[in-house]
Amino acid sequence: MPEHATTVLDIGGGDGRLAIALARQYPNLSTVVTADVSQDMVKRAQQRARTSGLADRVHAEVADVHLLKYRDARFDAVVSFASMHHWRNPVEAFRGLDRVLKPGGILAVLDGCGRPSFGCVRAFVAGFGGSLWASIVYWVGSKDVFTYEDVADIVSRTGRKYISIRCEGPVVRIGGVKDV
Repeated sequence: MPEHATTVLDIGGGDGRLAIALARQYPNLSTVVTADVSQDMVKRAQQRARTSGLADRVHAEVADVHLLKYRDARFDAVVSFASMHHWRNPVEAFRGLDRVLKPGGILAVLDGCGRPSFGCVRAFVAGFGGSLWASIVYWVGSKDVFTYEDVADIVSRTGRKYISIRCEGPVVRIGGVKDV
């Protein structure tokens, strides 16, 4: 994360684990918004922020990636981990994420790429500190993930030239630095 970055949006943030990890790792972040469509997940993220002592910097909100209420160019970085395969219209979702991202900001979306083995998922999720249960949930949900070709088509249709794609095992990384 660049030193000048102070605001991050974690879309599809679930229970706030990624938002908390970002706030801990990058003390320069004054605002980390973790947004999810599930009120239950937002409540869990709020509780996690309080118990971690980061509630002054980590804010959990109900939000849909397709209907982002944030002003244009609001965030220095927009991240998402394992939620893209739930998006109803990924092309429009990426356009919305681009809208709320500042020029020069970082877009980083990670999701599954094809149907990996459970062992592969377990090793990957464990690398992020995820539990066995998180691995199971991710693997069960991976039946709906995109192929590389699907993602390439989605990114192409966004019209955003700065967005690149890279597959690493069971994961596809989508993102880049927005043009200034």
